[in-house]
Amino acid sequence: MKSAKKSKSMRNLKRLACLLALTGTFHAPLQAHDKNFGYLHDKNGELILNSLGECIRTTSWTAETAIPKCEGIEEVKVTDADQDGIADNSDKCPATPAGVMVDATGCAKDSDKDGIMDSADKCPGTASGVEVDSSGCKIVMASMEPKDSDNDGVTDLKDQCPDSKPGVNVDTQGCELKKSFVLEGVNFITGSDEITAASRSALDRVAKTLIKNGDVNVEVAGYTDDRGNADFNQSLSQKRAESVKAYLQSSGVAADRMKAKGYGEARPIGDNSTSAGRAKNRRVELHIIE
Repeated sequence: MKSAKKSKSMRNLKRLACLLALTGTFHAPLQAHDKNFGYLHDKNGELILNSLGECIRTTSWTAETAIPKCEGIEEVKVTDADQDGIADNSDKCPATPAGVMVDATGCAKDSDKDGIMDSADKCPGTASGVEVDSSGCKIVMASMEPKDSDNDGVTDLKDQCPDSKPGVNVDTQGCELKKSFVLEGVNFITGSDEITAASRSALDRVAKTLIKNGDVNVEVAGYTDDRGNADFNQSLSQKRAESVKAYLQSSGVAADRMKAKGYGEARPIGDNSTSAGRAKNRRVELHIIE
């Protein structure tokens, strides 16, 4: 009799447990386990859910053991599309090429702030403000000193005779000085030794040439055409030679490097019977003194 009652009581208890489980009031089937996970699990380690599909907390539940999905929290999947070690949700440069070193924002790292990322920077310690090339190294500017290929003291840009022989004396245009040459463009007021204003630029170039060639001594030679009195022409040529010497001296050429001499009508280089020939004869020449 007692056995029958006991059996009936057990059946009723089981029915009650099932009913409570269905209503969510009781969640601990006979095979449930806690395992200190904070939620009830079955013997296979799977979570046991109530009739509402909710996880069942145990007395060992703590915030540290909380499972996001059991607490209604969706787990955020962390992705890193460019595989640079910075999660996409924090990556300001999400398409960084493979192998490029990045900073905390996921952008190419440039430790010395020279505009070249570290992975390509061959000089990673460049000082601030230094101009660099594509490899991140300081740009070394080529010498700005003008080139003088024939070493004659006249830069290539101004040298009209760029292949001067070594050691020869040249003028301001880089051309070899002749033993004797006419000072083209040097003229005087008619009948006087006054140098025209237009002649000064030509004489300035002559002065620069003589200063450049400090070992050269010259004779300033004056000439006239054959018109007029020969004595007058002789005196005029002398005065004109001295006027040129004085101008050159005032331009920096040492006086002891020059002497002035007038030759009058002698040594004509043009036909005195023509105006063009006479114009050629009225001239000043420089003769280099050996």
